[in-house]
Amino acid sequence: MSDLYSCLHFVTNKAKAPDSTCCTTLKEKLDKGQTKRCLCTLVKDRDDPGLGFKVDANRAMSLPSACHVPANITQCPELLHLPPDSAAAKIFKQFTESSSQNVGHKAVSTSSSVKGRDKKQFGLMMAGAFSVWYLM
Repeated sequence: MSDLYSCLHFVTNKAKAPDSTCCTTLKEKLDKGQTKRCLCTLVKDRDDPGLGFKVDANRAMSLPSACHVPANITQCPELLHLPPDSAAAKIFKQFTESSSQNVGHKAVSTSSSVKGRDKKQFGLMMAGAFSVWYLM
């Protein structure tokens, strides 16, 4: 997520739209294949208290669309090696279904558990990203 610290205002509901820095960085990183896993992990771990902030899963998953950057969120469960019937995988499925039906985005409140090492590593990355963002 350190690559996407400029997107924090959008995914935490503090901004109505992602800013140009966020979108430019997202596009550059997705083009290089560097950010998709990070974006997927952000959604999966959105309720982790170690993040220090609350992530709106729908906003995080809609970030590529809001920035007009192609990204396939349906690949997240596979990318994160989630069992297809897990609560975390269902978050991505619900979002994809609601998007494809043009009904709007469903609220997602399902929590998931993650491996301790991945959770700790992600929390440290997020803390670092937030610190850099705050100092700027």
